[in-house]
Amino acid sequence: MVEDNLDSQYRVCEMLKAFGYEAEGTAHPEDALQRMGARRYHVLFTDVSLPGMSGVDLAREALVRHPHLKVIFASGYGDMLLRHLDFPYQSLQKPYELDQLQDALHKVADQLRTGA
Repeated sequence: MVEDNLDSQYRVCEMLKAFGYEAEGTAHPEDALQRMGARRYHVLFTDVSLPGMSGVDLAREALVRHPHLKVIFASGYGDMLLRHLDFPYQSLQKPYELDQLQDALHKVADQLRTGA
């Protein structure tokens, strides 16, 4: 989970853990890339607007290094910034509901199971 709002980051990580997922949070894209280099992750869940590097640029770099990753974006700006992307992703409009997060996670889990 890459989110520069620390309250949101903590809350989402706790929700993910309550759903039975392992979750780590960071506010910095460079830290996220370092963590992904040190450990295998299945999903990158990132805010679109981050300091220093956008969540979109983070996802692009992460996918170059780890092509197996599935990406979920969270944005308060809607999908306008995401329409031009050339890789598959899920997106959530902030503020999102618990069931929307679960739905995105189920879709990603299905993709991981089927190798899509």
